[in-house]
Parts: sequence; structure tokens; C-alpha cells
Amino acid sequence: MKDRLIGHFTQGRPGPLVILIGGLHGNEIEGVRATERVFEQLKNYTINGEVIGLRGNLAAIAQHRRYLAYDLNRCWTEAHLRFLRSGAIEHSKPEDQEAIALLKIIDHYAEQSFSTKIIADLHTTSAQKGSFVIVPEYFANHPVVEALHIPIVVNMEYFLRGTLLNYSCERGFISFAFEGGQIGSLDAIDLHEAGIWSILLEAGVIEDAPANFKEDCASYLQQLASGLPNRVTAKSMHVVHEGANFSMKEGYFNFKPVYKGEVLAKDKDGPIVAPQDGLIFMPLYQKEGSDGFFIVDLQE
Repeated sequence: MKDRLIGHFTQGRPGPLVILIGGLHGNEIEGVRATERVFEQLKNYTINGEVIGLRGNLAAIAQHRRYLAYDLNRCWTEAHLRFLRSGAIEHSKPEDQEAIALLKIIDHYAEQSFSTKIIADLHTTSAQKGSFVIVPEYFANHPVVEALHIPIVVNMEYFLRGTLLNYSCERGFISFAFEGGQIGSLDAIDLHEAGIWSILLEAGVIEDAPANFKEDCASYLQQLASGLPNRVTAKSMHVVHEGANFSMKEGYFNFKPVYKGEVLAKDKDGPIVAPQDGLIFMPLYQKEGSDGFFIVDLQE
């Protein structure tokens, strides 16, 4: 676990558990860098509970790729978990070992007693304006989620199967995906750091934060989310199949309005149009990945 562990900090005081996971997609390391920064500073505070920082897909991080054999954030299905837990089966793919290691950690802490248990899955997106939090609707009003002051996206669990978020919610964690900006941008590291501090402060982890620290983090996050919607619901998804030669048209960014019939992308079969009016979400501007784009709408 040494290379996987960014940090593990506790002072033996009761309180919440916060697990931060960065690099579940190996080309998205901004959350890892931000978590490293936070752990450098945690020793300066009185800490309630425990804070754990983890690197997700070590093999993919080493090669700067989203994944090597399969997507580590789409494999947490019941059938695949049975495969991972079976000692009688050879687990030969790189992501098998990554998932088994993370599974042991999550299952271990799922059995522990804390005032609150939180898992923040840290990501970045290939499109601009990638500042938002994906969370099941039953946690959308949780103070820790709202403390991020960025758009809240619900209903994604109906389109994305086998995510770490879904599994950890089932195991009793308040879990969400924190999308902190665009892949490769320095701003994304700063955004993640401000978000992590906001999570820790709102959860009650830090006992003696400086005056205005919480407000300063909130102000920074609000500034980056200026002009973006407060809350949206996922309505549809375009799946990219292997060998489709999917290519997104240039100029789209998260939450840009689109209209039914508008040509958004193309593949080997021709143009791909918007199935309905709404806001485009997570348009795919990288070669790896099967999520071409989503259409979301303002939550009523």
C-alpha cells in the first residue's frame, strides 16, 4: 500500500473518516497533486477522526493513461466484485490488482465506526468548465456536498454502472465524484485543493482552522463556478462503442446549451445529433473512454 498511500493522518481523536482517492483514471492526476499538498499541511492542525489519501490506478498513472486493460471506475459491479473476491481465479490484468487493493481498503473501513464516513473520488474532465460534483440525489443536500459550491449533478448512477461512487455508497459512505477542472490544467490542482479543504472543514475534521479559511475556500470555488447552474439532472447519454472512431465537434464545454437535432459529434456511421434540448455534459475530448457525452437539464 506504500505507493498507493498519499497520506494517513489521525491524532486519535473521535470524529469523521474522510478518504480522498485521486488518479482512479491514470491520466487525471490533479487530485493526487492537490491531496499531496493538503497532507503536507495537515500536521499544522488539530484533527478529529482520520484522513486518508490514496492513489487509484497506479499502473495507469505510471503510463499517464486513463486505464490499461479496463476502466477502474466502471468495474464495481456485483459480478466483477465476485470475480475480484474469488481466490480461485487468476487476476492477470493490471486493473484487477488495482481494484483488489482498493476493495480491501474500502471494505475494511466500511466496518469501522466513525461519526461520518466520506469518500471523495477526485477527477478532472477533458472539456472546459469541468467544475462539478456528481452525487446520488439522496446525498445532494448533504452539507459536505453543498460546501463545495459548484454545480451538483444527480441521476448519473442510472447511466454509469459500476462506479466506485455507487459501490461506496452501498457500503455506507457518503460518496461523490468531485470533478475539479480540466485535465492537465494547473487551475485544477488549486480547485481540488480548495475543495478538499472545504470537505474537511465542513465535515468537522479540522478543529482549529484559521479565521476566514472556510470562507476563502468557498469564495474561490464560487468564483470558478460563476455562471454555471446550481443543480442539474442527467437525462441521456451517448455511448461510444469500441472501434466507432468517435470524434466530438470542437467548441463544446460542460453545461453549454444544445438543441435537439444539433450535430454534436461524428463516428464511422456519420453525424451524431443531440437527442433533446438541454445542456451538454462531459463531452469526450480524449481517445480513451466510452462516455461520448451526456445531456443534462436544470433540476426542477
